[in-house]
Amino acid sequence: MTAKHYGTTEEKNAFWDESSNLKAWSVINGSNISLDASKKTLAGRVSFDKSGKSGLNRAGIVYDASNEDGSPVDLSENSDGLCITYQSDFDVEVRLDDGEYTKSSVDSDLPFASFTTKENGKESYCVTWKDFMMKDSDSDGSSFAKKVRSVQIIFVGESGSSGKFDIQRLAPYTRWEMWWSKIDINHVKTGFDEGDEGTAGEWTYFGDSAEAYIEFAYGGEFEPTDGGYIGNVIFTGSSSNPDVGLQFLVAGKSTENGTEVIHSADVSTKWKGICLEYESQMDIEMQLVPENANENNILKLTFAKNDDVNDTTHSTEDESKRASHMETKCYKFADVPNSETVLKKLTTVRLKFVKENNSGTLFTVNRISYLMPENLAVNNVGDYKDVKPTESSDHKSGKSFLWNGAKDGDQVDLGISGATAGGIWTNTFEADEIFNYNFPDDVEYDEDGNAIPSLVSKYHEFTMYVKTDEGSIDLDSIASIGFNTVSSNMDPADISAWGGFCIHYSTYNYIRIVIVTDYDANKYWYADVDYSDDKVWGKVSWDAFKNIDEESNEKIEDVVGKVTRVQLQFLTDGENIIDRFGSYDQCGE
Repeated sequence: MTAKHYGTTEEKNAFWDESSNLKAWSVINGSNISLDASKKTLAGRVSFDKSGKSGLNRAGIVYDASNEDGSPVDLSENSDGLCITYQSDFDVEVRLDDGEYTKSSVDSDLPFASFTTKENGKESYCVTWKDFMMKDSDSDGSSFAKKVRSVQIIFVGESGSSGKFDIQRLAPYTRWEMWWSKIDINHVKTGFDEGDEGTAGEWTYFGDSAEAYIEFAYGGEFEPTDGGYIGNVIFTGSSSNPDVGLQFLVAGKSTENGTEVIHSADVSTKWKGICLEYESQMDIEMQLVPENANENNILKLTFAKNDDVNDTTHSTEDESKRASHMETKCYKFADVPNSETVLKKLTTVRLKFVKENNSGTLFTVNRISYLMPENLAVNNVGDYKDVKPTESSDHKSGKSFLWNGAKDGDQVDLGISGATAGGIWTNTFEADEIFNYNFPDDVEYDEDGNAIPSLVSKYHEFTMYVKTDEGSIDLDSIASIGFNTVSSNMDPADISAWGGFCIHYSTYNYIRIVIVTDYDANKYWYADVDYSDDKVWGKVSWDAFKNIDEESNEKIEDVVGKVTRVQLQFLTDGENIIDRFGSYDQCGE
């Protein structure tokens, strides 16, 4: 077998970037598989001989996921698992191997996740790393995912049979951030606002003070710090199971004519699981409450205590002295009985603190997120708006484009005829006294101060830790990566057909997308995509863009027909990663 290295650990943590790495997959020795090179997906035909034991045979393909020096990669670093979109005449196993890919065998006992025969490939099926099990062992794949050298896809079929397969996507299982105290304060982004303004996602406190109440840290007020909701539960009554904790409404509530109505939402298509980042000396019972709830149909998920009472002080006033036990735990709803019914009419998410004898009562709740397929993780910025330009350049863009760092290098195909030097990514010249990109150490700058060719050839994405003085609006004084639409002279182009942009990114704070009409005069419009710890899609419509000149009467219709340059700006300190960028309709592709 032969395999091809496509980058460093950062790029390989996704281990298959859609169609870009198809040539890196090889047929495992002894497998009768023919790959179909004519398709843009990982497709082919499997044929089994008649010698299989128990009437079953296995055949497979393998991907070399290791670093260039042969060392293993940590697939769990940027993902809680994987999602697969596929069509197959056979059952499919995805395996993780810590050995060399050249020694791969379909008969090895490796951690695997199994997927059944599937006639179409439209829906993603997702598994966490814990779902990867070994046939002859009780251990799961959580630790194994941290030391992977190769990934196998194995087809299981009856002896003498043959059939087709089409693997359309193998991608990370993304945690979609709903609430992080540092950014969101006291409001959860549920994405299902239906009630009165501000009622969806607002954290509230519940409890009968005669039985239990919470002393919150730093002054005792019910509000989160940068570190989350921090407090100490005081159990005062005789009840063995008092009701005390935090909660929010998923879709909100409405009040009309003195009557309050709590709305429900169908979250089942998006919420494939739920995660909590916390530390606690008590179990935390997450209660998912459906419409018309009773005690029997509330979904209850236990997040076990993880903070030893003997390892801490007993004061919420001095959190710095407490040993940190913060961790993130997730539940996958496919493994939770009756979850589908609850998720279709969900009204409330509650975090109840469970009373236990001889235990401490301190807690910190810092983040809450849900699991979803990576291609569905889309952060919408603005509503879609079809914009007709008031004036239009002779250089007109095509409707769609998508730059993929894993295969396109520093060149973007914008579909603009006559564009002699458009679509070439470059970075603003670095200025030590104003900003630094802090690209990885092995990235080299050319004679013009451009690091992008070196960066994408080695990392297949824009990755940097920007340091900046912040506050500037001058195009020459902002850390940015961008491309001219037509030429080095910055001739204008009509890009209205794009409808806006999509960007696949993660960022410590935010990334600004900019369309420039006159670089020298500092005339441009901008829109921001916000913080995300995991890579997500940002879908940014023309409606979201604002004029940097707040006094101008210019409208977006006056702008999109004469754009000279597109930029990604990094205006705050922190890490930024972008591996795909394209037109509005390409998000999730």
